[in-house]
Amino acid sequence: MTRILLTLFVFLSLSSIVNAQFSKGSILLGGQLSYSANNFTGAYRSGPNAYYGNFIISAGKAIKENTVVGINLTYGPSWIGDYSNYGLGPLRYYNAVYGIGIFYRSYKSLGKEFYIFGEAGAGFSDTYESGTDYSGNKLISGHTYSGNIYFMPGIAYKISKKVLLEITIPDLFSATYTAQNTWVQDMFPYRIKENRLYISTSLSSNPLAALGVGFRLIL
Repeated sequence: MTRILLTLFVFLSLSSIVNAQFSKGSILLGGQLSYSANNFTGAYRSGPNAYYGNFIISAGKAIKENTVVGINLTYGPSWIGDYSNYGLGPLRYYNAVYGIGIFYRSYKSLGKEFYIFGEAGAGFSDTYESGTDYSGNKLISGHTYSGNIYFMPGIAYKISKKVLLEITIPDLFSATYTAQNTWVQDMFPYRIKENRLYISTSLSSNPLAALGVGFRLIL
């Protein structure tokens, strides 16, 4: 039943729009913000052990009454204590994602200030990682470059004439290609170079677990 509803949801997102929301030339500014801290409790330590953040800034322009195109800028830092990977650990680990992308979005009015939309886009990102031991020696250093395409649907509510509140399913469909180049300073130092292709969809799991909340300002 869930998949049937989601299929209908996607179909409506891609259908032609009969009620325009934005006039041609309108500027939309918005973004998303998330932050979390995971706690660790053990024999020798308790308290926050990992911090994750994700910041997205979005700017778009209505090229016609029902269509917006624009760019996204992404920054996603994370810090993890007692991190283990590549046979090393515990480490102080830092990871940061810097990304830029373009998107195409269409809206359809549902009435009473509610709108449904579909967004397709593509992007490029650079993920930097660094891991040091508790003496300050750097044991992990590298970059992973990624290119992706995606589609996500969403619902928007017009709080006022200038503000939209949005709920999205970010991982409805995505395809990502990554190229990793990481240096590991072990007893015998080595370099990891891997290329991978990932294709994923939240239809195979619970899409409600991946809901995102954002906003748009209409200028």
